[in-house]
Amino acid sequence: MTGSCRFSRRVAVARVAALALAACVPPLARAQKAALAPTPRDAEGPFYPVRFPADVDSDLAQVQGRAKGARGTLLYLSGRVLAPDGSALPGTKVELWQCDALGRYHHVDGDPGERDDDFQGYGVATTDPEGRYAFRTIRPVPYSGRPPHLHFKLTHARARTLTTQLYPRGESAERGSGFGLSDRGARARLEFEVGKAAGRETGALAARYDFVLPP
Repeated sequence: MTGSCRFSRRVAVARVAALALAACVPPLARAQKAALAPTPRDAEGPFYPVRFPADVDSDLAQVQGRAKGARGTLLYLSGRVLAPDGSALPGTKVELWQCDALGRYHHVDGDPGERDDDFQGYGVATTDPEGRYAFRTIRPVPYSGRPPHLHFKLTHARARTLTTQLYPRGESAERGSGFGLSDRGARARLEFEVGKAAGRETGALAARYDFVLPP
């Protein structure tokens, strides 16, 4: 056997060994390399409901028993709730609360002024087997120096509870005194892109955001 043949054979054997070694890498090690970063936390704020409305479904823009819909621009928000390894977290309780189009929170004490009684103010969705959730609400509005935002609390038996806020893209900067997160990078990760909601009501908007819960 010539030297070149022996060399080619050694190269071939080395390649086969490398492929076999790659195949034996534990799945956990591969998953760790591709792990998703948990969604940043943000302040709960002073307006988590002290009492809950009778209607607590995922449609905040329509109160049960009332003919009119909420003031403001409709927003269809959907996405998934995931573990850091990318697997779905079905059965996650997703709570959403926000101020109405007049900048008033509902179901709290000490927030006087005119309110939109056709806005639910608080709602709950539960993720399906694929980890999907969906809300029908209104595009958040600014108030008292705060940027437009949505409050969330997510609870699952196999993850730590996450309390945070989401902001329309490019609108997360505080205009008044600092509140919640001060890290710009973390705040940017809590922004969602808003676009037209195809096939929905005229002028309605749509957005998507995937949450990653901390283990």
